[in-house]
Amino acid sequence: MTRPDESEIDAMLADVLAPPARAGDRQFVTRIDQAIDAEAALARAERRFWRSFAVEALAIGALLAALWLLSSSVLLAPLAGPAQWGFAPPLLLVLLLWFGGTQRLRGT
Repeated sequence: MTRPDESEIDAMLADVLAPPARAGDRQFVTRIDQAIDAEAALARAERRFWRSFAVEALAIGALLAALWLLSSSVLLAPLAGPAQWGFAPPLLLVLLLWFGGTQRLRGT
């Protein structure tokens, strides 16, 4: 009996331990591609939402600052009332409803 050399042992082990040959799974690859595309679309939608949220929050803050400056003027003091924020809550409610409506119309 002859002893097999190392290359023959390596070839035999490669044949024995090799995984069975099979065709690629196209459905799996398609599902993974769709999941990656869906995740990218979700990330884009979230970025778009937060950007619009920041812009509209800054706009509301600017409007409230303008309201505060107007309510502290001498001409509008009778309308503002003793707390100088007499007409701020209704206007703030209108702004918040407007913000909520624009976000709902955008579908985000």
